[in-house]
Amino acid sequence: MTKIIKEFSELSTAIEDKKNDINSIVWKEKYGKEVRLVDMDYNQLQKAYNHTMSMLYNENRFTPGKFQVKKNIKSYITQCNAELMKRYLLYECEIDTMRNPLDLIRFINDFKRANSLPGDATVDTMFNHLPKEFSTVTFNDLVSACLDQCDTINRKMISTNFILSQGIWLTDKEKEELKEVDENGKQRPWLEVIKERLVMPQINLRVDTKGFSFSEFRALLHLAPNAKISSLPSDTLRLFRDKVFLLLDVDVDYHIKKWETIKDNIEKVAEIKNYTLTVPEFS
Repeated sequence: MTKIIKEFSELSTAIEDKKNDINSIVWKEKYGKEVRLVDMDYNQLQKAYNHTMSMLYNENRFTPGKFQVKKNIKSYITQCNAELMKRYLLYECEIDTMRNPLDLIRFINDFKRANSLPGDATVDTMFNHLPKEFSTVTFNDLVSACLDQCDTINRKMISTNFILSQGIWLTDKEKEELKEVDENGKQRPWLEVIKERLVMPQINLRVDTKGFSFSEFRALLHLAPNAKISSLPSDTLRLFRDKVFLLLDVDVDYHIKKWETIKDNIEKVAEIKNYTLTVPEFS
């Protein structure tokens, strides 16, 4: 009997601890109002759950969830790399039989046919001494670049806040180019000059050794809303492939972890309240 009472007491304590853990967890509504999860009724909790699940799993092209954004980032890296490889082969290698995208497509198709290779095979089987960064490009990727079928980059992914949060770090050349003096012959602060050159006097700039250079900063801040990958300069494509999208991927991982924690908390509250939440479907 004593054992049963002890086990019941331990169970009661565990349940109470679980309740206390979530009592302080709040949900921030659209206009900043905070509501404790435990104070929500079923409809409120379901609405919060729907939003949370959408932030994670929505596959809509215009309002993608974080997992879809990760897929998009991977696709963007692949497409930027394929476009850069196309330019490398056509404009840097000086191969007589490949003077335009159509020549390159014919060459790819002939090689695939002669060697019975699928479209998802990598192009390093076709070229010797290929730069390492192009070793993962597939035949399909390269053909898509030749046909100008690469996507446009959604500027909303690369928000001004994201760009500013990375900070700025001038190259030695940029320090010389941005050097200005005032009427007293004293050098003006670089950050002041940068804001003027960007025509963005109100932004808060942060100096960071890992940040973007001035040219990178300018290219990102002035990126068109839906810039087509094939229309971007090669330097900008390399910036996206080698830096921006990698930083974005880390940022998305952070937000995935945050929203998964919120999801878990909502599910805990629903369990304690004996609510059965409906898992929304996304397509």
